[in-house]
Amino acid sequence: MDFLVLLLGGAVLGLAGVFVHLADTSANIGPFASAFWRMAIAAPLLLAWVAWQRQPVTIVALSEAAAEPPGTVQLQHRPARNAPPALLQHWPTRWLTVFTATMFALDLLLFHVAAIWTTVGNATLESNFAPVVIALAFWAITRVAPSSVYVTGLVAALAGASLMIGPNFHDPRALLGDACGLTSALFYAAYQVGVQQARQRLATAPLMAAVTLLAALVLWPFAWFEGRLWPTAAIGWVWLVGLALLVQIGGQVVIAYAVRRLNPALSSVGLLVQPAMAVVYAWVLLGQALAGWQIAGAALVLVGIYLARRGM
Repeated sequence: MDFLVLLLGGAVLGLAGVFVHLADTSANIGPFASAFWRMAIAAPLLLAWVAWQRQPVTIVALSEAAAEPPGTVQLQHRPARNAPPALLQHWPTRWLTVFTATMFALDLLLFHVAAIWTTVGNATLESNFAPVVIALAFWAITRVAPSSVYVTGLVAALAGASLMIGPNFHDPRALLGDACGLTSALFYAAYQVGVQQARQRLATAPLMAAVTLLAALVLWPFAWFEGRLWPTAAIGWVWLVGLALLVQIGGQVVIAYAVRRLNPALSSVGLLVQPAMAVVYAWVLLGQALAGWQIAGAALVLVGIYLARRGM
């Protein structure tokens, strides 16, 4: 059952790029604005969830463990298997949370741009290079040689990305979108490291509420200066609410619930449903079909990400 829940969450997350694209084309909502509204609409609902659980998100709840009075969030110190390098383990919890939210906001800025400038399938697959980035960082910091499985996955993922990006070399805008998608993986990787460390100290509800609220604050100036903050058609609010409810709350919360109960190897397989479904959604809903070489490239990327996760 937990694996099916994980698949459902991944399938819902695959809609993110489609909603961003539809918000832009149907209501002239900029990519920065859609990222902001995704967080701004979700934040009050997540804060209400925390209040319902009686786990208030305050300065105290985001401070050091020793400073927490009775009745606040109980910290969790269970080590995660196959965890990314503990680069931030000595940071105060409040700064760790701010870092995590900032990395998530920067990831969303780049991913939302990529979803508009290149194809949704490309953007989602490129953003999911995060596990490869984490493993490379671990290798660079610890000097521990990666496993042969990881190297095979890295080569396969890079080869697949080359095949997918190849047709865009004649289109500078699409090529820049692909560059944004790949760069977003760096910030998504940093976000994952931050979440992994923060989850050792904070429960899921208060952490997600704090990260979402802080990310909205980071995204606000980008959305404001972009100049396309408000939808020009009512249908735009449908896509923005979909981003907040289905993607940010539904997808993220469902996956957070399921992953903690599953073997990491099985989770790695299940989470591949997100980029796979994004390609299907983009084809069915947006008419963004992949050419033959791009299909082969997408398959190589999925295999490469899976092997890289297994080899971490």
